[in-house]
Amino acid sequence: MMCEGCKKHQATIHLTEIVNNTKKEVHLCEHCAEKQGLVKQQMSIADFLAGLASGGTQAAKQKLPDVRCPSCKMSLAEFQAGGRFGCADDYAVFRERIMPLIEKIHDSTQHVGKVPARAGRNVQREKELRQLQGELKRAVEREEYEKAAQIRDQLRRIEEETRGGKEPSGHAAQEAG
Repeated sequence: MMCEGCKKHQATIHLTEIVNNTKKEVHLCEHCAEKQGLVKQQMSIADFLAGLASGGTQAAKQKLPDVRCPSCKMSLAEFQAGGRFGCADDYAVFRERIMPLIEKIHDSTQHVGKVPARAGRNVQREKELRQLQGELKRAVEREEYEKAAQIRDQLRRIEEETRGGKEPSGHAAQEAG
């Protein structure tokens, strides 16, 4: 479908407006839609990452530490400019700076999606341990010491069974859930 504005380019923006039970459709190319103020100029992923990681201010961008990855020699500024890391080590080198960025993007720093079947048991066990450790911390903060002791015992059972190379008993797994 051709743009109704310039009649030269392919329409990529399709707007439907309903006023007084009358439906009106408009089909525009990106250029004509921008001219009419219907869409803003698209931001590149690099611009997006740079804005999030630096807080969006020029002063914050200038204060970036000049840390470089020992493996690929990439700097944090280069990551912000390109939006991609140079190697797997960059995640560890820039961890302190990218964790807030990941949290802003995903609202979490913990993976909650699917896990490969071959890694499922170990990942599930680690997740259960983290969850119990959080519950233990909250119980202690609330001064619920009996509950904290029960959670501590669950943690010990799971850790002992893990070290022994066997699955946690159903009893420990049921108490955790």
